[in-house]
Amino acid sequence: MAKQYDVLFRLLLLGDSGVGKTCLLCRFTDNEFHPSHISTIGVDFKMKTLMIDGIKVRIQIWDTAGQERYQTITKQYYRRAQGIFLVYDITSERSFQHIMKWASDVDEYAPDKVQKILIGNKSDEEHKRQVATEQGTKVSGGYFMQYYATLSAFSQRSYPYCLQINGGKNGRTRKNLLFSLPLTLCMCFQLN
Repeated sequence: MAKQYDVLFRLLLLGDSGVGKTCLLCRFTDNEFHPSHISTIGVDFKMKTLMIDGIKVRIQIWDTAGQERYQTITKQYYRRAQGIFLVYDITSERSFQHIMKWASDVDEYAPDKVQKILIGNKSDEEHKRQVATEQGTKVSGGYFMQYYATLSAFSQRSYPYCLQINGGKNGRTRKNLLFSLPLTLCMCFQLN
């Protein structure tokens, strides 16, 4: 059976329960938004395959449960991720405070070169904001992450995404793949 893709890229969504990880995932993979969603139990995933410059890229996104009782299970997925999104809800100071714990876990369990992005989600609820943009920027800098604010509910805008793929026998060939997707965040990851 022929391979259905040229490159597999694994992303992991981390953050407290209820911050909108599953909504971001559904917006990315299916371009849908479900305002009332049941909390993820354990781990779930979705895939999206894109043709970029003649290369078929399969993006596999793992959606993890944010409840503490599932965190032992989700840590097993850190090792295989090329990119990790740490998500908090801008209307929840508590979810933001927990980002430091999530980031520490990533530093402990994920590969050294894993690329990380901090996402302040639910920016459409500005009137309920409890976490200032400056706070997100400061924390992202402390953990060497990029920072973006996004909303999964109404976003139809496209933002540039960049995947850098190392290929060839010794990984000497490097190809940058640029594309756009309907999510209000920018992603730049490197595939080895």
